[in-house]
Amino acid sequence: MDGEFVDRLERAARGRRARIGVGVSGGGPELLAGLAEASDLAEIVLVGDPGPGAEVEVDLIRADDPASRLVELLAGGEVDGAVRGNLSATRVMRKISKTFEVRVRRLSLLALPDWSFFLAPVGIDEGDSISDRLNLAVQGAKYLESMGVEAQVSILSGGRLEDLGRSDRVDRTLAEGELVARLARDAGVRAVHRGILIEECRGDDLIVAPDGISGNLVFRTLMLLSGARGFGAPVLMDPVFVDSSRARRSFVGPVALAGALVAMKGR
Repeated sequence: MDGEFVDRLERAARGRRARIGVGVSGGGPELLAGLAEASDLAEIVLVGDPGPGAEVEVDLIRADDPASRLVELLAGGEVDGAVRGNLSATRVMRKISKTFEVRVRRLSLLALPDWSFFLAPVGIDEGDSISDRLNLAVQGAKYLESMGVEAQVSILSGGRLEDLGRSDRVDRTLAEGELVARLARDAGVRAVHRGILIEECRGDDLIVAPDGISGNLVFRTLMLLSGARGFGAPVLMDPVFVDSSRARRSFVGPVALAGALVAMKGR
């Protein structure tokens, strides 16, 4: 996806200005200042407790269990979409899985100056099996199609293709990468196995890492060390829910992505 993809998302969010619930547990004035920046992208509803000294200028729903309340609002249609904010990922994802009866799979949207792409798996407990990574590739490509993107998918593994034989572990990841790419192509996805050469993925739309740990490390390296813009990670399901790292200071990106997804789904 080109560098204008993010601009199109933000225009879609502004045009729809959906009602987006954002989970909050503490964070104070700094968190609220970041959300104020997003007020032109969505009608924001805070769910939880922003902490002492926080002057709230948007709707606030206080809750003893904000993770459950946020998901309940989404399930009940009281918000158009939701963003995890700084709530516990474990509690929120467990509630989503139970409420919507889904296996939680996420794609993280990252933006560099001239290239935007989705990355998966990004949860440390995701992508451990061939079937899980295959589902991320196939379902992820379909999800991108709903956003108007004909996805080119890169499958990563643990070495160069010519490294076969150097390590049993590397050999296994290479074989799995080849298999995932072939099965994804059989399912109609434009997928290529690129081994460990992540640099050859530039220009592609979805990158599937060998497992959730390596995917999470790629995400943290790009966003938290290298300054890439992170827009959160939508869960692959029909209601719009965007996961967001607690390490971020501003939730403008996830709110923009949630609002854009609501607009694109015609809600």
